[in-house]
Amino acid sequence: MLGRLPIAVAAAFLAVAAPAAAQKPEDVSRVESAVVELSKLKRGSEGQVAAHRRSAQAALAACRTKGSGWARVRKVRDASQRNAYARGAKALWSKLNEVAAEGAWVEVYTPHFERFLRHFDAPLSDPVLQAGIDAQRERLAFNQAAYSFGTCATFNKLMKKVREFKIGGSHGVSGDYYAGKIYNDFLRYVSRRQQAAARAHWGSRYDSALTAARDQLKALGGDEGYANYFAFAFKG
Repeated sequence: MLGRLPIAVAAAFLAVAAPAAAQKPEDVSRVESAVVELSKLKRGSEGQVAAHRRSAQAALAACRTKGSGWARVRKVRDASQRNAYARGAKALWSKLNEVAAEGAWVEVYTPHFERFLRHFDAPLSDPVLQAGIDAQRERLAFNQAAYSFGTCATFNKLMKKVREFKIGGSHGVSGDYYAGKIYNDFLRYVSRRQQAAARAHWGSRYDSALTAARDQLKALGGDEGYANYFAFAFKG
């Protein structure tokens, strides 16, 4: 379009457009620049994420049905208790497999997230935007705590809880009760550990901070797409 305009008219157009573009606050420009870079880094790492996921899940496959944890289960002579432990172990392994899959993107993207945050070693002047950056720091800490334990080491460590209960000379209902408590520990382990990560590093206040920062970016004249991306940038 400018190429078809007389030089004088084009110059006048640019003279008007330049001040308008320059009015975007520096804080907004800094955030948008970091968001663009992060988006490119994440897109460029998709193949690496897939490779890490395959590797992590292949490693976890080593304890799907064998290994020291399963050896403990199979040593339990009482069929009822042994079956309860086996069901719990299968459920635990399945949940750890999900953690391993999520842990792949956390592992690959963490250097990109850290690079993003280094752009803000010098704090932003806008307190709402700075609160959003602080929330992203906590999001990274949550990701690392919530998706770092999908391994056979975790599985086999938990299997050390397995034991055969014989109360009053027989297995019976009492033995099943105690074995059932361990079964429930296996079922709840992943959710409890991730809840602990959330208590330590996440919460509604950080969600609210990200939402407020997103809305502030838009209010200050930032690009809507970049603002929306910012709120979800530290997810997979």
